[in-house]
Amino acid sequence: MTKPRFLVAAGVLVFFGVSAAATAQSRFEEGVFTELNRFRSDPAAYTDYLRDYRPRFEGKLLVAEDDSEIDIMTREGVVAVDEAIRDLGREKPLPTLEWSDALSRAAADHVAIQSRSGAVGHYTKGRGPGERMKARGGGPYVNEVITYGHHTPEGVVDQLLIDDGVPDRGHRHSLLRSTHRYAGVACGSHPAHRTMCVILMSQTRDGSPPPPPQRKSP
Repeated sequence: MTKPRFLVAAGVLVFFGVSAAATAQSRFEEGVFTELNRFRSDPAAYTDYLRDYRPRFEGKLLVAEDDSEIDIMTREGVVAVDEAIRDLGREKPLPTLEWSDALSRAAADHVAIQSRSGAVGHYTKGRGPGERMKARGGGPYVNEVITYGHHTPEGVVDQLLIDDGVPDRGHRHSLLRSTHRYAGVACGSHPAHRTMCVILMSQTRDGSPPPPPQRKSP
């Protein structure tokens, strides 16, 4: 049986003069951020949610839970799910992340481009996440993860942790990085995959250089 996940918003956002669709999108992004911190607060316990994926596989096809999603043909099937469960079961709690408007705006710039072009990946017009953050007045010390095709906050985080088809499991390791202290999330539509979500994380609020390590007193 699928275990319910009751989302507790990290904060209450009030919008004036915006459409209902924009407000709903903001709630989705906030839900992704909340789910990300749910995972980081107890990675080992989060494996209970990943186990719910196993019955949804027909071979390597991940079957959509409802009409709002699409079936996804994975490369590894349950193999990647089982590996994620084993990997996360050894992890200790991580520091939770603080929301960063600066990181969120740089993530939204990427969503705006790919929602029109239908492109995928971290680079558009030769600019990667570091260049996008610098264009927003910050620094290049950021780490970016992206999902395509998932329509729930839980699905976004689960996909990153399972990391199907990525040999080095780079997205999973990014979410497990203890030095990350801030994150910004932006989600939107995508011509080929219906939806996409971009998460930018950093040790600092705007991707500026982290402070040097403090020397211990002799």
